[in-house]
Amino acid sequence: MHAKKMLVAGLIATLAGCGTIGNNVVSDAELARKAAFALDTTADQVTISDRSGEVSGAINFVAATRGRKHQCYITTVMGAVSSSAICSGANSVNSASAGSSAGNSNCNALLSAAGQCR
Repeated sequence: MHAKKMLVAGLIATLAGCGTIGNNVVSDAELARKAAFALDTTADQVTISDRSGEVSGAINFVAATRGRKHQCYITTVMGAVSSSAICSGANSVNSASAGSSAGNSNCNALLSAAGQCR
């Protein structure tokens, strides 16, 4: 019975460290590549900062591109396998590009109805 408890405790400790281990294994270049895809840009245009690993296996980070900062995360299994990046504001429009004309390609029906297209 004691061996079974030790095995379960070891398994939990291993799984609990996934995000921490993954944060040490996954490079900034890999995070930039994944964030670039989510943010519709190229990896060389993305700067990664404020990385942190969670017990859940997630790696949280900030991806900066085009003068904006986006909160992003990926999930990982000890850095060996990782998901695509999910980033806040990935589909949002920069305020500088949102207001020039209704013909603007960044102006959609929702933004137009909200009076954000000029």
